[in-house]
Amino acid sequence: MKNFKEHIKSLSNGKITYFITDSKLDIFHENIDNSVILSGSFNPVHRGHVKLLTYSSQMLDIDKYYEISLSNVDKPDIDQADLIKRIKNFHSGEKIIISRSSKFTDKSEIYKNSYFVVGYDTAVRILDESYLSPGESLDDLFNVLRKNNCSFIVAGRVDVSGPNFDNLDIKDLAYRDFFRVISEEEFREDISSTDKRRHNL
Repeated sequence: MKNFKEHIKSLSNGKITYFITDSKLDIFHENIDNSVILSGSFNPVHRGHVKLLTYSSQMLDIDKYYEISLSNVDKPDIDQADLIKRIKNFHSGEKIIISRSSKFTDKSEIYKNSYFVVGYDTAVRILDESYLSPGESLDDLFNVLRKNNCSFIVAGRVDVSGPNFDNLDIKDLAYRDFFRVISEEEFREDISSTDKRRHNL
């Protein structure tokens, strides 16, 4: 625990950009490159997260990591007690990156040559310029991703208003080379962290 808290302090002070831990709060020193990464708040982690990251890792035959960013664009920072509670919900052997990188451009600078696993809603937000910083364009975003050789794996979800399955249509998308869409036939898991908190699944 002492080592874990020291790494949190170093992260908060900007001395490090990330560290890797597990449900026991052990610390791992690994260079993350050519990996598949599922970022999220994981409040809590659920079987959908686990199955999606495992599927993506096996599909590409590369290492997998979860990532929790202490700072988020549209949410309050995660405090240490809450972070530890979330981490301890992970299965033994799962590796979790702890960072302060809330934007995919920042993540790509740290985890080069990697794939970011996202859901349909996140993919839609990535392509929505209203979520960008003032003066930033989608070209700017994807130029950084290109420079760092990073891209996205997208999983669909059930439409909240009905039985339809939503997934990203990249057929006419200018940035389609940055997205690998997992079809409903390949992967589908109808659960969310909100559902799990509500029903304790």
